[in-house]
Amino acid sequence: MLVMRLPALCIVMVISGASSVPVFAGQDEDAVERTIKAASSAAATFSETRDKQAVLQWYSDDYEGTQDGETETKAAIEKWLDAYGSELQQGSRLHFLGAVSNLKPTVSGTLAWATYDYLFQAIRNGELEGQDAGKCTGLLRKDGSRWLIFHEHCSKTRTSQAQ
Repeated sequence: MLVMRLPALCIVMVISGASSVPVFAGQDEDAVERTIKAASSAAATFSETRDKQAVLQWYSDDYEGTQDGETETKAAIEKWLDAYGSELQQGSRLHFLGAVSNLKPTVSGTLAWATYDYLFQAIRNGELEGQDAGKCTGLLRKDGSRWLIFHEHCSKTRTSQAQ
């Protein structure tokens, strides 16, 4: 009798385990998406909040990225935020806006990647001063219950020009 129940119990455990995987993967994919969006939002609202940690908290200490062929580290982001904060303190009316769209996260265990489009705008005195748009791939790893960005590769998209 016990022998007959053992295979049935194994089947129930396998079915239960298999059906729970998409739920956890979906939760992790949602968390990865929230991380990317929160990092973008924190950078976009920095001119109002002046909160460096709100931006930096989404990046691992060993973060290394590539932005249009230039390398970037977490220390470089912090240095840029310090310089920008100083300009704002001196009355600069330059603000940056950022948005991500078409975000597609994928999770595999404690690693994840996400592809997305970005739009970055520089606004001075209410006027558009400059704009970049492009594509990014972000790599994230789970650190406890949080997802942190440890690498991003972003490039501007080029529009074809009529000749």
